[in-house]
Amino acid sequence: MESALLEWLARTGSRAFTYSLGAFVLMNGAAVLALVVTRDRSLVNRWTGRILAANLVLVGTGLGIPLLTTVTRLGILAVSPSAQFRAPASDKELDGVPAQAEPVAPGFRR
Repeated sequence: MESALLEWLARTGSRAFTYSLGAFVLMNGAAVLALVVTRDRSLVNRWTGRILAANLVLVGTGLGIPLLTTVTRLGILAVSPSAQFRAPASDKELDGVPAQAEPVAPGFRR
């Protein structure tokens, strides 16, 4: 059950960031496009406050929700020692590769 909850939290945080970033780009792109097309400076005066408020909400959800889900996942892992975190597939491929020794500068011994 813990692993399903951990995966759900990871997906939720990732989706919140992705959707917030997409909405941020679309909204600001639409605002810039409207300004370029109309060339009306009064548009800036009328919409700056609303766009700024929407940007703050999107940044808050795009960063806050992933942060909250990450902290929750870490808390679950700390409290429940039976929950195991699975390594990504790319890390599993590296398990068979032997570690390389660090290069030593000439004249120095270990």
